[in-house]
Amino acid sequence: MLSVIYVSVADPMIGEQDIAELLVQARRNNQRDALTGALIFNGHNFMQLLEGPADKVDACLAVIRADPRHSGMIEIRRRTIEERAFAEWTMLYDPHFRSHDEDLARVAAHGRLDPQDALMMQNFIALGRRSPPVASDGR
Repeated sequence: MLSVIYVSVADPMIGEQDIAELLVQARRNNQRDALTGALIFNGHNFMQLLEGPADKVDACLAVIRADPRHSGMIEIRRRTIEERAFAEWTMLYDPHFRSHDEDLARVAAHGRLDPQDALMMQNFIALGRRSPPVASDGR
């Protein structure tokens, strides 16, 4: 099996309804293709971990690369795995990030999520929680 993590820049006009539609489509297709994973949106960027049969993962990534709802897709980790980290989820997602840390910790606690993957995801989530910088003139 193959596991890939990528990041991309979300279309600035993407809204909650767009993401909801993306998730319906991803979950349906992932169930059909025996793929599992997690999608994180931090307000500006996407990070996704996708896992399953190598040919299905690569086919899915080709479709994702062509999706106009994001751009600049970069794979940040690709490796062969023996066991799925997100076996219970066709696509884990939480729009408010409130349960991601808990879900990631639970998966990692079972020894199924690589600690470096967990740290990458938690840091990515934390970037979305940061407030924009305040200008030096107080604006």
